[in-house]
Amino acid sequence: MSYKRIYKCHISGSENLEMILSLGLIPPVNQMTKIDQKPKEQIFFPTEIYYSPVSKLVQLGITVDQKILFPKEYPYTSSTTKILRENFSELSEEVFSNFKISEEDLVIDIGSNDGNLLSNFKNYTRVLGITPEDIGKIAIERGIPTILQYFSKDLSKNIIKKYGKAKIVTATNVFAHVNDLTLFMKNIKRLMHKKKAIFVIEVPHFFHLIKYLEYDTIYHEHLSYITVTPLILFFKKFNLEIIDVQQRDIHGGSIRIFISEIGN
Repeated sequence: MSYKRIYKCHISGSENLEMILSLGLIPPVNQMTKIDQKPKEQIFFPTEIYYSPVSKLVQLGITVDQKILFPKEYPYTSSTTKILRENFSELSEEVFSNFKISEEDLVIDIGSNDGNLLSNFKNYTRVLGITPEDIGKIAIERGIPTILQYFSKDLSKNIIKKYGKAKIVTATNVFAHVNDLTLFMKNIKRLMHKKKAIFVIEVPHFFHLIKYLEYDTIYHEHLSYITVTPLILFFKKFNLEIIDVQQRDIHGGSIRIFISEIGN
C-alpha cells in the first residue's frame, strides 16, 4: 500500500486522537505532468487532520510513501524564490552574529534542496547538504558537498565518521514532514556537538493556518501542524531546550526555532 494510517501521536505516542477536519481525497502535490505529455490518472489520498489532547499536537492521519511525495524528479528548487533566498541569507547572518562559527566548524542542512541555505555558509565554514532528490546535484555543481540520500541512522553515523560532528544543524521546512520524529531527533542529536551545537528548524505555524484559514497548506507532505507547546516537552526528552522562537512571514506564516543542549 502506498500510504499508512497513523494511530498514534507523533510526539507522545498516545492513541487518543480526535479528528478535527477532513478535506476529503487529494492527490500528491509534487507529481506534475509535462506540457507535452498526456494527462494521466493520479492516486488520491485521504486528508484528515487529528488533534492529540495529550501532547496538543495537530497531525495528518496518514503517511504517504516518501518516493511518491519526494520523487527523484522533485520539481521545487528553493533558490528560485526571492523571499526564501532573503530568508536564508538573514538566517545565516543571525547564526554568525549569535554563535561563534569558525572555519573548522561544520554546518549541516537536512533537506538541503539545491543548496540555497548553505550557499550563505560555504565561504566561511565547512558545509554539508543532505537531500534525496536529484536537485541536490545543482548544489554539488555550486561547490556545496551534498549527500543524495534520505536522512537516516546509518547516514548520520557515516557523516560523523567522514566529517565529524556539527556546530549548526538546520532543517527548514523538514521537521513537519517527518513521520518518526523520535527517530529523527535521535539522529539529529547524534550529529550535534555536545553542549556546543545549535539545531534550527523552520515550520509553518498552525496559529496562522487557523487565523487566516490557510487550508491550502494542508497536504500530505505536512504531517505535523506545529505550535511551540508540544515541542517544549518533546525536545526535553533529548536533553534539549528551545532558546528562541521567531515569527517569519514565509509559507503563510512560519516560526523559526533555535534549540540547544539544556544549560548550554
